[in-house]
Amino acid sequence: MRWKIIIVNGGIVLLVGILSFGLLFTTLGDVVANPRQAQSDAERAIRAANAVLELDALRSERWLNEKALTEEVQSVFQAGTERARNEGATEQANTIHGAASNDPLFAKMAPALVLFVDKSGTALGRNGSNLMRGDKTGEAYDSLMKAIKSGRTMSAMWLSREREEQLLVSYAPVRGEGGEVLGALVMGTPLNDERLSRTSEMTSDRQLVLGVPATDKLEVVAKSANAQGEVVAAANDATVAQGAIATMKSGNATVLDGAPEGLLLAAAPLMGYSETPTVILAAVPSSLVPSVAGLLWPVLAVAGFALVLVVVGGMLLGNYISRPVEEIEDGLLQIINGKANLRFELEHPELGGLVTRINSLLNAFMDVAETDEAGRPSRPPSAAGYDG
Repeated sequence: MRWKIIIVNGGIVLLVGILSFGLLFTTLGDVVANPRQAQSDAERAIRAANAVLELDALRSERWLNEKALTEEVQSVFQAGTERARNEGATEQANTIHGAASNDPLFAKMAPALVLFVDKSGTALGRNGSNLMRGDKTGEAYDSLMKAIKSGRTMSAMWLSREREEQLLVSYAPVRGEGGEVLGALVMGTPLNDERLSRTSEMTSDRQLVLGVPATDKLEVVAKSANAQGEVVAAANDATVAQGAIATMKSGNATVLDGAPEGLLLAAAPLMGYSETPTVILAAVPSSLVPSVAGLLWPVLAVAGFALVLVVVGGMLLGNYISRPVEEIEDGLLQIINGKANLRFELEHPELGGLVTRINSLLNAFMDVAETDEAGRPSRPPSAAGYDG
């Protein structure tokens, strides 16, 4: 009996568990693999990263412009000799670099370069060393000359393997007493993996990759710490590169073809920086969860636990009923074999009444008077045995 109970109830539990898993798998499949949601997440990640980097540029420009208005900076360009200008430029560059490094505004992105250039774009001096004096920086970077000629603050990306420079720089024109532009103050912060990791942490915490077009691929300039190798490798894919380059014309974030399995890639041009055309890639999971089956495994786990309970409960329930029945069966067999005086003394909530009726039936067959607990007859004696 116990196995019948276990099989029937276990089958019901197993069937309900499998049906629940199947229905939820079908229903949630479309929900968790929502391409619109994934696309929205990727575009939001790019916009947020772009906003942070652009805000960094604006803050640097404003901070640098305040320094460019000081008499100490202006005096560098007004020195009488070239050597005096060079020495003054290096001294002030060191001072400005120290101030920026201690300013919370530049937390985790301390400037690597502070440079003075004259109105022709020639370097006068930089922080930390005498290098770059006389360097034709304006010829290497057109954006610097545009800032000097226009007299406006600007930001740009300096990316040159020959010059070993990879910086996000800001320019602040320096004016004389009559308002004429004497030159510019340049400050550059590192453009590296740490910088992009900081940007990711401050925004969406998504995988970010910064790249510049190079023939049929994107040359990776920087990547966030959480960027997987397959995402970085995707930048070398021609399909991804073509889609990313196309976004530079539209100016909008676009979902790219050729993304690694399980991911969605979107790209948009980097805003707020001139000089080097750059795109920023964001990778997000194409599904809200790694797998629907992984999400629903608790359903099967609960069904398995329910089967264990069915087995335990079936064993207990079967024993609860089977043991008294076996005892009654054994007793009846003994009575059949000649032990006529045997009566059942079994207390059982469900079978107790049946045992009492069996005892009564045996007494009736054996013509034995039944007595109550006090020893009194519980039924009238037969007429033949009555003495009057």
